[in-house]
Amino acid sequence: MPSRRQAAILWSIAIAVIGAVVIWFGAAAIVLAIYGRHAPAAAPWLALAKFASLAWAAAVGWLVTWRRLDEMEQEARKLCWFVGSTAAILLTAPVMLLWLVNGGAFLAQHLRRGTPGAYFAVGWVGLVIAQLLCSLLARVGWWAAKR
Repeated sequence: MPSRRQAAILWSIAIAVIGAVVIWFGAAAIVLAIYGRHAPAAAPWLALAKFASLAWAAAVGWLVTWRRLDEMEQEARKLCWFVGSTAAILLTAPVMLLWLVNGGAFLAQHLRRGTPGAYFAVGWVGLVIAQLLCSLLARVGWWAAKR
């Protein structure tokens, strides 16, 4: 059973992640409903939605959660995010380059609507998932080393 402090941290993380996803996908759905497949007109609004989702995650996830952590937990988080983000970039960059080399044919084959916004969303979601998984693996490694 998590302590009251751990439960508060988990709730603030959940609110940060869920809020960022809702902001990004909700705004993207609205923008694409308004502009349709006209990508040049939708691009600035999609970028603004992306910025808003990242601002939400930073404001809630960083400013609220970070103050509740003790010093050892803060150092563990910094290490896990640094290692996880670096590993995610190293894993996803070659995949993105391979997709660019063949002109996005792989993505176009699997996405019915091959718009630049859809490609951007797939790349963003892929990188975020890779960062979360790599950070989780770094956290497990840190936890195993400290046991």
